[in-house]
Amino acid sequence: MPRAQGSGALLGEERMIGSEALRRHLQSDIDRGVLSHAYLIEGARGTGKHLLSKLLCAAAACHDRATGRSLPCGECPSCEKILADKSPDVCIIGKNGKASVGVDDVRFVRADVLIPPNDLDYKFYIIEDAQDLTPQAQNALLLTLEEPPPYVVFFLLCENVANILETVRSRAPSLRLSPVGAEPMRTYLSRTQRAFADMTEQEQNELLCMAQGSIGQALGLLDGRARKPLIERRRFAARAVTLSLSSADTLQKMECIKGFGNTREEVLSKLTLLQQALRDLMLLKKSDTAPTVFYSTREEAQQLATETATLRLLTLYENVELARARILRNANIRLTLTALLLGESGTALL
Repeated sequence: MPRAQGSGALLGEERMIGSEALRRHLQSDIDRGVLSHAYLIEGARGTGKHLLSKLLCAAAACHDRATGRSLPCGECPSCEKILADKSPDVCIIGKNGKASVGVDDVRFVRADVLIPPNDLDYKFYIIEDAQDLTPQAQNALLLTLEEPPPYVVFFLLCENVANILETVRSRAPSLRLSPVGAEPMRTYLSRTQRAFADMTEQEQNELLCMAQGSIGQALGLLDGRARKPLIERRRFAARAVTLSLSSADTLQKMECIKGFGNTREEVLSKLTLLQQALRDLMLLKKSDTAPTVFYSTREEAQQLATETATLRLLTLYENVELARARILRNANIRLTLTALLLGESGTALL
């Protein structure tokens, strides 16, 4: 039974942060009984795509629909089963170690949708990493999306809808999850995670910067063992940027090369961090209140930005991008980094 309009409830407000406008819109769809037969849920890894799809399943099946409370209630039998991944009417399709979701997986879905739900009014299919569905699998799924049984709802989770065929996209509204702001994430983690609450403010700031708006990433970084190598990489990148903006001698620059590591993956990740730092500095040249994605200590970034000309920052950024492009084309790492730090054709990068 649909709930009374104007309750003001927000889908999953006690379980999920961020994307409030999107969740309010979906709450309205559920209230009015106009849930689509398929949705494309797009967002970076860790932004809550899987959680949102489960909340939608539970909200649509929730027994507590006439009270004006936010859905799902989390307490009725349907909610408990769905949120605990125990409902027979919620089927999760993933790669399971494979490179992609293939035609055989979709064939299973096409046969399974013909079986009515066991406990619920709906039967839900959550397809993870939908951007990795092969074209053949997407075309096979299209037949079911065109004429699904009335009790079936699909959630296709993806990081980029551009990788989904237009014919599939046209049959499923696209929902975009936005990164979570630093302060809402700080509030949420302080309330729900003792490990975060026990950190110093500086440690919290570093974690929030590293999470890049992803609550899933933030939760993973609560483990100090996972956080330590990322902190070390960021601190190296900060030192490298500071070195690049100083009048350091050749010996210091050559020592810096050693800190980039030896593997292509490690070097590329550190070059990406350098670009993030330089981006912050260029934005701070335009506005003291610009949001930063690399620097957790805003005062340090503002000082560097104030002391450095915009053209120099832009040149550094472009040269780092050139180094990344060369390494991606399998150029010699050591030679590329030497050219990066000591300069080519009279233009010093660092």
